[in-house]
Amino acid sequence: MKSKKLLFLFFVFVLTLALTSTAFAQAKIKWRMGSTWTPAINLIEGDRYFVKVVNEMSGGRIALTHHPAGEIVPAFELFDAVAKGALEGGFDWPSYWTGKNSAFDLLGSVNFWFTPGDYFTWVYHGGGLELIRELFGKYGLYYIPTGMTPSESGFRTNKPIRTLADYKGLTLRTPLTQTMWILEQVGAKPVKLPGGEIYMALKLGTIDGGEFSNAAADWGMKFQEVTKFWSTPCWFQPSSLLGLMINMEAWKKLPADVKSMMEVAGKATVLWSNGFGNWGDIAATENFLKKGTTVTKLGKEDLAKLEQLSVKFMEMEAAKNPDYKKILKSMMAYFKGYAPVRDWQGEWAFGRNPTVYPKID
Repeated sequence: MKSKKLLFLFFVFVLTLALTSTAFAQAKIKWRMGSTWTPAINLIEGDRYFVKVVNEMSGGRIALTHHPAGEIVPAFELFDAVAKGALEGGFDWPSYWTGKNSAFDLLGSVNFWFTPGDYFTWVYHGGGLELIRELFGKYGLYYIPTGMTPSESGFRTNKPIRTLADYKGLTLRTPLTQTMWILEQVGAKPVKLPGGEIYMALKLGTIDGGEFSNAAADWGMKFQEVTKFWSTPCWFQPSSLLGLMINMEAWKKLPADVKSMMEVAGKATVLWSNGFGNWGDIAATENFLKKGTTVTKLGKEDLAKLEQLSVKFMEMEAAKNPDYKKILKSMMAYFKGYAPVRDWQGEWAFGRNPTVYPKID
């Protein structure tokens, strides 16, 4: 009798262990993460770093898998795929989504304004993160910043750009709506292409030039094979903010501690990505020069004219879109507040003070 009771208790123990193990296995969260980047674009390394950190921090409780652009959905279809729940998350550059709302144009990069240091400050301490999440939230998305590029290179072309007059007639790839409008004002023909299509467009001559990201990214995309000139400085993207779109319903289902892990991983990846970009630019710049790329530089007067056009675009868009205006006012408040600090810091700090501001009420 006693042996039967022990056998019964052993059976109950084994059954409980099996059920518990099954419950743990079922509790494991599995997410698929898309991206706007192909493997040839080194910005994808930030995606991979975030995925690695979260998977390691969670101790197996969550398993994120990463899928480059085109593997599940094309780059420019990622926003809708995540919003609809076809994917739980997607790594992006916010300004790709200006077709949804022109305010997204301010989040990825701003002509003449945001350096990495400015983004760090405004996003995490100046109310920027709340505004970013408010905008994405309108489309059923939660947002975690995961990347911060150094200054982008500037246009890489097969015709030199030394003055504003040299833009006239050039077909140039650029995705920022603000930049596209400015280029039109100086006689250029801007086109919007996914990053993975720029090389072939340059090779075939369907565009005269293009820009993508920092020097290290441009070198990895082999632009040195299909361009001769490098136009500096990069007035249109002093830095770019990258991030992770998450389906809002999927985000709400996460345990609180897993959410915290992802938030911390986001901040870690922002810091890592900026250093990764800066370090990579050292060798990339040397490589472009060794390859024989000719560097040209716009003068101060030309840059001042472009900055005036930049402000004019901001004023026009703020008058049309309340979301754009709200974010722009927050950005202006940061720059105006920080201007005296930057003045006394001089060349030993980061960035620059805008020389002119949009006139909005």
